Amino acid sequence: MGGQERRPMISPLILERPGRWRGVGIAAGLLLAAAPVIVAALALSGGGESAQSSGFLDTGFGPAVLRSLKVAAGVWFVAVLVGLPAGLFPALYSIPLRRTLLGLVALPLLVPSFLWAVGLSMLRMALGLPADNILGGFSGTVLAFSATAVPLVTLATYVAGRRITQGEADAARLAGGERHLIFCVARSVFPMAVVAGLLGSILTLSDPGPGQILRFGGAASHILVSFAAQYDFALATRQSLSLAVIVLVLAVPAAIWLSPRMASGLLARQTKSVALSERSTLAWIGLVLLAGIIGMTSVLPLAGLLQPLGNGVPVVRALVTVGRTLGDTVLLASIAGVVGTGLGFSLALCAGRRRRWQIVLLGGALVLFALPPALSSLGAIHLAAIAPPTLDSLTRGQFTVGTIEALRLFPLGAVLAMRAFGTGSPDWTAAAAVHGVPLGKYFLRVLVPWVLPTAGITVVLIALLATADVTTALLLSPPGGGSLPLAIFTIMANAPEALVGALCLLYVGGAGILLAGVSGILRRQERKRP
Repeated sequence: MGGQERRPMISPLILERPGRWRGVGIAAGLLLAAAPVIVAALALSGGGESAQSSGFLDTGFGPAVLRSLKVAAGVWFVAVLVGLPAGLFPALYSIPLRRTLLGLVALPLLVPSFLWAVGLSMLRMALGLPADNILGGFSGTVLAFSATAVPLVTLATYVAGRRITQGEADAARLAGGERHLIFCVARSVFPMAVVAGLLGSILTLSDPGPGQILRFGGAASHILVSFAAQYDFALATRQSLSLAVIVLVLAVPAAIWLSPRMASGLLARQTKSVALSERSTLAWIGLVLLAGIIGMTSVLPLAGLLQPLGNGVPVVRALVTVGRTLGDTVLLASIAGVVGTGLGFSLALCAGRRRRWQIVLLGGALVLFALPPALSSLGAIHLAAIAPPTLDSLTRGQFTVGTIEALRLFPLGAVLAMRAFGTGSPDWTAAAAVHGVPLGKYFLRVLVPWVLPTAGITVVLIALLATADVTTALLLSPPGGGSLPLAIFTIMANAPEALVGALCLLYVGGAGILLAGVSGILRRQERKRP
């Protein structure tokens, strides 16, 4: 009677049951991720409009948008044309070194796109080609952006192709042989390839690097000039919002189409994927396609980066630059990786196995991911300007850069987390509830160990993607600070080519080592799990 009243135990079954907390959690998380964008829009609507911003199309922004759309269309066409067959054959046939080749195909996704543009520019100059050649101008910009869009379509097609079941493949072979199987699978994965190519091309609209380097500047370059050179916050924000509207027109339909299909593909299936066929001729076709993509997206730019090193490698200067930026790079990557993974996993937990909430989360995450990074950065700048000086440590510096990157990249964490949660058994919570295991202990003993390897991989991937984004770092990093990619981006116009090439190669090598580590973890997970 006089003793302390025991609190009722929260059962692990709450994770498998519907509840209002799911919708509230997802709405709060998406609103948090969109907060910098909302702040930027409110700051513009609240006033501060400059003379230039009232006629911002007269500043050359309109033609720049058209150039960006032209590049995006070219990237989409190349990505689908090359990525669809390159992802299809490895999904159906036993290709030699398949895992290694797919890992090398994925490497450009984790490296700043401007590094490949630098490599193409150096290669063009080494070959003595004019600036408007295939390695420069419009075609060079499309080629540089294709280094990320083609792997995206290839991997999306591969994943979609592996969803084909053995029964479906056998039925197609009985109906018309191997050629009919390839046609049916290609028709099945074609929409996924088109949407993946569209997402890859949308991301080019917000990336200033390749166009600026290869002399085909687009809308993103104009936004940087408006803020960094003209110091016009209102003009830069208005241009970013205009670009965001264009992005939304393209991204929202893609997200509506893609979200339900991604949600259905994230859960574990009882059906068996199609066995890889040993047909040597078709397997070698797939091998040639993957090798061709690696040559186009990686070997060609790397050859350009290696060219200036023939006259000597500035080892000391390169190591000094790496040492100077290493602390900021690691800090930025760590903050972005941990915060982005935490937010993504939290929202995935809110979605659970509820298809409706998974679709809502994936749709919102895809739209937020496609928005221009400059818009979030400008919102963070406005927050820092109106915040009291006591909050400078939170609103300025690498913490701000890392947090903004985390809010932009959390969709990757959400997707991987939903996959990790979905492959677990729903019977685990029932067994824990029967034995009286409280929710906290269930988290520590069952759920956390199950998703920990995936969480570690997610931290690494988000960290690499965060350091690869130079737009956010360029707008938010304090003077004298910044990551290694930002240092390369800011010095490449005036530094010796050998130094720029050496720094680019060091970064690519580091990203390759981390990607190899992630690949090793994934292989161990496959062996352990049934």
